[in-house]
Amino acid sequence: MARDNTYQAPEADRADGCLHPRSVYDLVGHSEIERQFAGLLAQNQLHHAWLISGPSGIGKATLAYRMIRRVLGGMPTTQGSLDVPASDPTAQRIESLGHGDFHLVRRPYDERTKKIRAEIPVAEARKISGFFTRKASEGGWRVCLIDGIDDMNRNASNAVLKTLEEPPEKALLILLTKSPGKLLPTIRSRCLHAPLRAVPLEELKNWLEGKVDSAQDADIEAAIKLSSGAPGKALALIQNADTVLRPLGNFMQSFPNGNARLLHTISDMLAVPKADISYQLFWDALEDILKAQAIYGGTGEWQSAHKPMALGHDVRTWLQLSTELKNMRAAQSGLNMNKKTVLLQALTMIGTGKC
Repeated sequence: MARDNTYQAPEADRADGCLHPRSVYDLVGHSEIERQFAGLLAQNQLHHAWLISGPSGIGKATLAYRMIRRVLGGMPTTQGSLDVPASDPTAQRIESLGHGDFHLVRRPYDERTKKIRAEIPVAEARKISGFFTRKASEGGWRVCLIDGIDDMNRNASNAVLKTLEEPPEKALLILLTKSPGKLLPTIRSRCLHAPLRAVPLEELKNWLEGKVDSAQDADIEAAIKLSSGAPGKALALIQNADTVLRPLGNFMQSFPNGNARLLHTISDMLAVPKADISYQLFWDALEDILKAQAIYGGTGEWQSAHKPMALGHDVRTWLQLSTELKNMRAAQSGLNMNKKTVLLQALTMIGTGKC
């Protein structure tokens, strides 16, 4: 299907370095949940609210859009599945956000400030009840996707709760969350919970190799291990191998002697505006590696993509470094501090072990 190349505002529900989930038609893993959903739909026993949980990149939104295409009348390639192809007219209308029976709720983009808002405002949440009050434009289901419910404050969450408590006929509400335990208990209790687990490494490897023909084996191996079983994250890491995976490997291999020039090179490369995706992915990987170093220090078991750093920090120091780097990253983002300065300080801190 031809893509529209006209300007589109940034979308809060699009992961860094990935296609928007509306434009993704294959899903790796989570087949049991798909079978459960398809079976309930076929038996006309579909629960009115689904809570899909899991970490970023695990496939929550990709699964949700497969559900939405099927519920709104898309024809699957295999009977009893959710595998509606991109060529299907219903799929095309959902992808373009042009289907009258589909309503998407997410953090909006503010054209005045040129930024995506930090949370979903209560006004957006209140539109949900209005959407479900209207008759379905095609006489069937109406579907609302909230991506994600974590981005709503208590007032907005309470606005959603009314719809959950009194669902109209043939209404489907899908909520995505990274932290189901933080949601209002009244919201969790009214949803059918579908927790997404890490995709097995071998299954993830086969899928990833089919996506990237020219990637090096070492990059694929590193991306898989750093992804923690999340396909979207693994693909983004491969797509940014030159600016994330390889510099990260060089950084870890530079110890115990260290390399000040390397630290400056990495910080310079990732601080430029066009490298924002790589910058965020590098931080993610760095945080994961610090956790792995702490586990390694306590158990002797290594659980990350690269070899452990040849540094004599104890477990407590690694944990302190992990906490401090999270705080530095949050401060840089919130206060718009100089990216190079913050990253350079973080990399130096890891080498010295001094917080």
